[in-house]
Parts: sequence; C-alpha cells; structure tokens
Amino acid sequence: MKVKLIDHKGTIVGDHNIDNSISSYPLNLQLIHQNVVAFLANQRQGTHKTKTRAEVRGGGRKPFPQKGTGRARSGSIRNPINRGGGITFGPSPRSYRKGLNKKMKLNALLSTFAYKINEKKLFVLKDFTNSKKFNKTKDTINLLNSLKLNKHSLLILDGADKKSIQTTSNIPNISSLSSDLINAPAIARSEYIIITEKGLNNLIEKRLNKKLNIKISKTKQTKSEKGIDA
Repeated sequence: MKVKLIDHKGTIVGDHNIDNSISSYPLNLQLIHQNVVAFLANQRQGTHKTKTRAEVRGGGRKPFPQKGTGRARSGSIRNPINRGGGITFGPSPRSYRKGLNKKMKLNALLSTFAYKINEKKLFVLKDFTNSKKFNKTKDTINLLNSLKLNKHSLLILDGADKKSIQTTSNIPNISSLSSDLINAPAIARSEYIIITEKGLNNLIEKRLNKKLNIKISKTKQTKSEKGIDA
C-alpha cells in the first residue's frame, strides 16, 4: 500500500510502498484496549499508604473513664472515628502490574499500525544525509505547520538520531519515540504518525518480521525529485 513520502519541510516528494501484509492486518479493538490498560497500569508506582490506628502515634492512655460519663466507651483517641485517628481500609503499597505476553503486544502493535495506514494518517519522512536539517525545535514546528497537523502526532525515529528526538520536547502536540521502543498505546493515543524511512525499516526488521515475512520496499519518488538529495 502506498503512503505519502515527505521531506523534512513537509513537502510531498513521492510515495512509499508498505507491504500489504501490514496494511491488511485486522483491527482488534479488544486487544488494543487490553494493551493500553496494561501499559497504563504498569506506569503506576503503587506507593500509596495511610496509617492504621496501630501505626498512628499516641493514644496509649484511655481518654476518659469507662463508666460514669454517659458517653460511649473508648480506649484510644486514635480510634478511626476521632480526628487524627487511623484510617479504616485505607490504601497500602501494592503492585498494579498487569501481564501481557509478547505475542499479544506484537499483535496490538500491528493492529494499530495498520489502522493508521488505512486511515491515511501515517507519513513517511524521507531520510536526510545532513543531520542538521532536523535538529532544532523550529524544524519540527515547521513540519507540523506544513502538514497542518493540529492534533497530537507521534514522530518515530531511528534510535541513533537522538538530536531529532529532543526537538519535540518543548512542543505540546507532538512526542517522539525510537522505533525500538514503539508500542501500541503510543500509536493509539496519537492522531497522526510520522516515521522516518530508517525507523520504518528498523521497525519492520526487528519487530514486525517476528509475525510477518515482510520485504522492505524501496521508495518511489516523483520525476522532479529523482536525483535530488534531501
């Protein structure tokens, strides 16, 4: 399936062919939801803690006599019904971790990636030999403005391109990830996906080929762009 190939300025310079085995992968909403829930749950530290009446300081003396006051008997001022007392059934440290095997994560990744391709919300960024073309925040802003992407976008880069990853740190409507760390929740929360050719090849070779036998296609450029270095 053909997707738009853009340069670092956001100009469409041709088409990039993505294997049909990826674009035709079925959408599994239940599996994606399960992956997102597990991903968010695993981000929780679970360090919340409140003190019970046994852990609150004080309360060793009986506050008033057992009989003669007309009040209900009480053995400690740290009783949960008193101000400053312990907390009944309060939270305690626990793990919120949810397990999800590698096969399910890979299927969810393929499902979300195929959905973005079919919805025409995936752009392939042409590799550039000069790294200085995309190492400033204004370069990323100009790219978004050129493509008219107003909603949250995800920029997927090759893991070695650390400078380009840092260019999105101060922009609220875009985030970046290395192709080695990409996951279904990151794609699902983003409206648009921008992935470099190196990042796409790396994603296919190291991740998607574990499920599919994919041949990496070469870029098809327009006549005006042939022979021109980006």
